[in-house]
Formats: sequence, C-alpha cells, structure tokens
Amino acid sequence: MKTSHIFWGLLFIGLGLLILINNFSTIFMDWATVWKLWPLVVILLGISLLIKHKYGKGFIAGLAAVILALAIFASFKTVTHFFSNDFELVIGDEGNYEFEITEYNEQFDPALSYATFNFDAGAGSFKIKESTEDLFAATTEGRKDNFNLKRFDSDSSSKIDFEMQSRKFRIGLNNYKNKVVMKFNPDVIWDYTFHVGAASMDFDLTEVKTKSVYVDMGAASINLKLGDKHPETNINIDAGASDVDIFIPVNSGCRINTDGGLSSKNFDDFEKIKSDYYQTSNFDEALNKIFIRVDSGVSSITVKRY
Repeated sequence: MKTSHIFWGLLFIGLGLLILINNFSTIFMDWATVWKLWPLVVILLGISLLIKHKYGKGFIAGLAAVILALAIFASFKTVTHFFSNDFELVIGDEGNYEFEITEYNEQFDPALSYATFNFDAGAGSFKIKESTEDLFAATTEGRKDNFNLKRFDSDSSSKIDFEMQSRKFRIGLNNYKNKVVMKFNPDVIWDYTFHVGAASMDFDLTEVKTKSVYVDMGAASINLKLGDKHPETNINIDAGASDVDIFIPVNSGCRINTDGGLSSKNFDDFEKIKSDYYQTSNFDEALNKIFIRVDSGVSSITVKRY
C-alpha cells in the first residue's frame, strides 16, 4: 500500500472516529496544547521521506495522520465552542429584548486598603478608564438587567463580582450592543480577574494601584496600559487566537515570560535572557517591577514602553 494512501486513509478515519465519539459523548480537548503538536506532522512526514523501508514509511506517515487529525478536531471543537457560547443567531423579531444604559456603583469606605475584582462576561466591548471616588463604578449599554453586581467586605478588604447574565452576542439584532465602561478607586490596591469570550478590551490602569491582572480570553484583543502606582505588578494572560498589546512605564523594570505556539512577539527595548524570557536593562535597579506572563495560541504579542 502506498504511503500517501496510509496517510490520507488514517487521517479521514481518525477524524471520523473523533467526530462520531463526540456525537455520543463530549470530548474535552485543550486546543492550545494540541495545536502545539502540529510541527510534529511536518517532522514525521520528513522522516517518512528519508526511510526506505516500506512498513517504516507507512508507520511514520500513519502517526503523522493521527496527530494531524487530533489538531484539526481540536480546532473544530474550539471554533464550535466559541460560537455556541458567545454567539446566537436571531432571525426577524426573535428574542425582542429591551436595551438600556445602566449605571452601577459601590461606595468607597476609607477603611479599605485592598480589593479584588472579578469580571465574568462573554462577547462585547469592555473598557477601563480614569478613576472614581466610589470604590467601583460602571456603565453598561446593552440588554436590560444583564449584569449582576455583588460585593463582600471583610475587615480592610473588599471583593467585587461583576457578572454578565446572558453572554451570547445576538447576531441579527440591529440595536444590540454590549459595552461596559468601568472605573476603580485609586486609593486601594487592586487584584483583577477577567474571564471573557470574543471581546475587545481597552484597559487603562495608569491611575490605580495594580497588584495583579489575570485575563482569560478567547478570540479577543486587549490593549492594556499600566502605571507605576504599585511597586510590583503581575500580569498573567491566557489567550487563544488573540491580539495582545501591553504598555508599561519606561522607568519600571519588566520581565516577560511567553509560551506561545504560533505567536509573533514584538518586545522593543527588551533583552532576551533565555528561551521565552525577556527583560528590560533597568530591571535589577528599578524601584517598580512588572512581571508579564502570556500563554497563547495563534496570537500577536506586543509590549512597549512609554
């Protein structure tokens, strides 16, 4: 049997079996991890060309087909999960919801010195700009009563949960919007966690004391601008097919650790200290330090100093 027949045969059989099994039970697969294996397909096909033994060539080509089938299926699962969770097609007058602009806020208590903020949403446009005399303030534009705001205080700390109720972007509604503008108090130290889907994020944190930012996003873009109000800031971004732009103060020392499959990296004024690690020349002596970790799939990652 020809090697090409073995490759294509096992590829189609593998894909068919995965889809068939998935029809009867859900297969959980980490696309970012599986997709990193795709270069093995090229390597194995190259090895099969060098091997003269017929059965050896067939085995290597078959193994390459299995790995490629897993990568294709993982991509298919990610795309379908993305659309089923973040998008919903609306035809005609289906789902005729009321839309409005809503204001949210939590009053500031001078006894507070630390706060955590948890934001859980789907598709939309999310912004952080300026600061507020309140502890937290937000303006949402979109489906009425679509966000739930909760606050929990303990001694000198506070926890704020801001969660979207219906997370699907409804395609077909001409007046549909899902926009959120958030503001934070500059007198407390903040830890932020953002879980979003297909989102556009523009976060200006220059006026607030930022201890940490964790962002878990799908096919999204983020523009993150940091200040120097806190001596140490940790940024952790877990991204799929995304565009990541981070701006840091020129006087702050910064270290970057990346783990990206097919990511393009643009780190101006950074020195490579070892594989996937970069840092600014002033890192050791800088009073303020920023640690950035980005784990991404197919992404563009840019870190600039201003």
